[in-house]
Amino acid sequence: MSKKEKTATRSFRVSESAFKALEEDAARRNTSVNTLVNQILVAYTNWDRFLERVGAIRTSKSAFSLLLNASSDEAIIEAARVSGPDTPKSIILAKHGVLSTNTILDYVRSATMYGGFAEYSEVETQGKMTITLTHDLGRKGSIFMSGILESLFGMMDIHPKMSSSEHSVVLEI
Repeated sequence: MSKKEKTATRSFRVSESAFKALEEDAARRNTSVNTLVNQILVAYTNWDRFLERVGAIRTSKSAFSLLLNASSDEAIIEAARVSGPDTPKSIILAKHGVLSTNTILDYVRSATMYGGFAEYSEVETQGKMTITLTHDLGRKGSIFMSGILESLFGMMDIHPKMSSSEHSVVLEI
């Protein structure tokens, strides 16, 4: 939530056990229960509710990494090619109603922020945007992310310069 965004004051009833868990997590994160609940609601409104619509499942990074490592590079590339324009496009259209460079970038930002599989960094210099996704999924994780990104931007007939390493994917638009 940005500093300038308006807030609304509302009251909700929650179970004692849920509130106790929120208090424990807020203390562990060194934040207030109010801030934690707001973060949870923002994550739901910006990401989770759209994942529900497309039937997404949650899995741990370690389980996903094991699946990637058990797959051939070709199978990973094919999975990214097939799933890249499908699920992300559905989420983008459900959230924004239009497919554009900006809505694709919002999807990538949201996927990394709320999906937890990578860190997103964006730098704009001299009219060129450089996006870096840093992750701990190894080389095959980079192959998968690169394939998804190629498919996403390919839907707009945009072909960014892309490079990757074992722990990052870099796009130049």
